[in-house]
Amino acid sequence: MKGRTCMRKDKISIIVPVYKVEQYLGRCVDSLINQTYRNIEIILVDDGSPDQCPALCDNYARQDDRVVVIHKKNGGLSDARNCGLMKASGKFILYVDSDDYIELDSCERLIDGMKENIDLVVGSYKEVRNQKMVYKRHSNLSSNKIYSAKEYVISAIKCDEWYAPAWLNLYRKSFLIKNNLYYKVGFYFEDIEMLPRLFLANPRVTYVDYPFYNYVIRENSIMTSRSTIEKTQMSLDIYENWMRLFKKVDDDIYRDYLYGILIKYYIATARQREIYGWGVRGLDFRFAWKYSLNGKEKIKTVLFNCFPKQYVKWTNKRKGE
Repeated sequence: MKGRTCMRKDKISIIVPVYKVEQYLGRCVDSLINQTYRNIEIILVDDGSPDQCPALCDNYARQDDRVVVIHKKNGGLSDARNCGLMKASGKFILYVDSDDYIELDSCERLIDGMKENIDLVVGSYKEVRNQKMVYKRHSNLSSNKIYSAKEYVISAIKCDEWYAPAWLNLYRKSFLIKNNLYYKVGFYFEDIEMLPRLFLANPRVTYVDYPFYNYVIRENSIMTSRSTIEKTQMSLDIYENWMRLFKKVDDDIYRDYLYGILIKYYIATARQREIYGWGVRGLDFRFAWKYSLNGKEKIKTVLFNCFPKQYVKWTNKRKGE
């Protein structure tokens, strides 16, 4: 209890990149200002937003002295997060996207999971689409148990629950800084790029089974917009980097699971980005067949390899895309 009491006195810096979200910003910031855990710092990073967002941010800062506003030239989500991290004065970091919102007891529940030897507290979330909610939990993890990075990743992959979003976790700031865990500027899909770098830095992890985060899916958001050549190439570059990182893992069992999730992510991305074939060096049918996670994934691998266009069109039609 002594360690937990100590943690509950520490400040959480909540970093919120802001760009063209004036319709949603109030809901997001209100969910932060009204947190039951009061020792927070809310960093609103105005990423050169051309609408009323800069004025709205300044107005929040006038109303609550825990709100810090950074006005900067537009540099993208990664750059905004990095600016917030460098400005943060809290011991712990929470990222929130400005068109989403969190439950009012989120910080309290997450900080309860943080102990002196923990680097990362993973939570759960809800997908919110057209007022319908889908819960995303880790079914294979126990709340408040301490996991090594390897234990956590393998457990999550086994249940197809290795979630990428930056906003899913409460981070120890010193761990992020020590391991240079800044986001690569200019990338789409920055959370996917960060995912292996974060866990291969070997954080000590615990899980809090509480869906604190409300991820609002909008049809015109970056993540739901259609494919472009630039986005497709960035996806391929990310998975080539995954391959390079995973090859360096010494533990055979751990590496095999990482290869398996790489294949699964790649085929899913190929469907979304309409990539017809293997576009990553070292990732071909022989590799994919060997390291696919299970029989179902092997079937996907065979179909994608033999009938790439038909597979992409059929799976997109089946999913209503």
